[in-house]
Amino acid sequence: MSKAFGIGLGWLRTARGSMPMYCIGAIASVTAYYLISDQWIDSQRRTFIKKRKAASEQGTEESQALVQASTKSRFSSLMIGGRFVNPFETWRDKTLWDFVRWLATRKSGNGLPRDRQLLAKDLPLAEPHFALLDAFSDKRSVRQRRTAQADEKQSESPLCYSEYPAVESMSRDKTMTATWLGQSTCFVQMEGLNILTDPIFKRRTVYSWLGPERLRPVPCQLEDLPMPDIVLVSHNHFDHLDIDVVRTLGDSATWFVPLGLSSWFARQGVHNVREMDWWQEAEFALDERRRFTIVSTPTQHWSGRNGFDSNCSLWSSFLVRGAKSSVFHCGDTGYCPAFKEVGKRYGPVSLAILPIGSYEPRWYMCHQHTNPEDAVLIHKDLAATRSIGVHWGTFMMSDEHYMAPPRDLAKASVKHGLAADDFIAPQFGKTYLYDIQQQQQDEGVQKVDLQS
Repeated sequence: MSKAFGIGLGWLRTARGSMPMYCIGAIASVTAYYLISDQWIDSQRRTFIKKRKAASEQGTEESQALVQASTKSRFSSLMIGGRFVNPFETWRDKTLWDFVRWLATRKSGNGLPRDRQLLAKDLPLAEPHFALLDAFSDKRSVRQRRTAQADEKQSESPLCYSEYPAVESMSRDKTMTATWLGQSTCFVQMEGLNILTDPIFKRRTVYSWLGPERLRPVPCQLEDLPMPDIVLVSHNHFDHLDIDVVRTLGDSATWFVPLGLSSWFARQGVHNVREMDWWQEAEFALDERRRFTIVSTPTQHWSGRNGFDSNCSLWSSFLVRGAKSSVFHCGDTGYCPAFKEVGKRYGPVSLAILPIGSYEPRWYMCHQHTNPEDAVLIHKDLAATRSIGVHWGTFMMSDEHYMAPPRDLAKASVKHGLAADDFIAPQFGKTYLYDIQQQQQDEGVQKVDLQS
């Protein structure tokens, strides 16, 4: 960067102090610097991938030493020139020309109706099952939201939960809950642990006046939920990391984040942060009996909140393992071979939270966002008992029809032989129940299949 500004300063001198010419020179030199730097990094990335692949395939003492010295596996994180890169052959960096081409050929509208009532019909909101969420939690909500009158009202479940068992008849040791709140934000409860994923509750992605706007209101606010014990952050894009949530929760929850992101949290005054590399494991305990293992696992994506911090921090998926169940939070990703490795090491998975939106046009989006069929492949790679499809119907940042993800998911599920409830596109705000004991039986069968 300093060399680029040096070139710009030289331009200024030759231009005899002309400010417009200086600006042009500075912009041109910075642009050239980044383009050349990107080309060099991508060249080094491809070379390193070839070395890793050769090392894993040849099996010689020299090649095995290379693998052991530089990586835990072919799919370990990789940094070149101070920036993280994707160590996958399935990745391709996007150029400025790719971005311009996409903007020039974008389809407009995403099929969104002008009538908001039609949109509400297609994307209905449900109220989370607050009575159940509170019963399964040791912690109260951030805001003491209920008066005695409200408590009495909540004692009766909303209509969408009329077929659910009575709250007092359910046990958090036998039942897992999952509530999708839009984009990749989920509130999950497993074995007494409250998990919040990629939190965003804003109306727009960046600021109240900037960024794509939600198609539908958020089903509830952060203050309405029981306090999370842990928050899983897959990467730092605005639609996955809401700075207001960070400041509200602060150190009251433990944040699990990818490498390079703890310094950003520190600038927000938050220090209860565990920064993790791919394949790294961390322990978290609610008490002596309830202990969990959190594993950071690879994904194919990128990071950045402005033009100057691109890929300065890593991107990750996370697996949370308890005594009886497990949850996989994917975040954003393109399909890559790392998921088979995750399945081999940690499968079967009780519940997987997988992205199914923001995938068109494929030539531009396929490397960074899975389509529903890719998500089904990940579901199978993980040997997941159940999966829910997220990252759709919230902020429109791609070209597919706003209702295409659930339709395409249904087709992909049939194509790959999944049952109707194996992989669902959930309703906004609805709390779903998963029987842990039944899942343990199903996972036992899948484990035998994986080993065979």
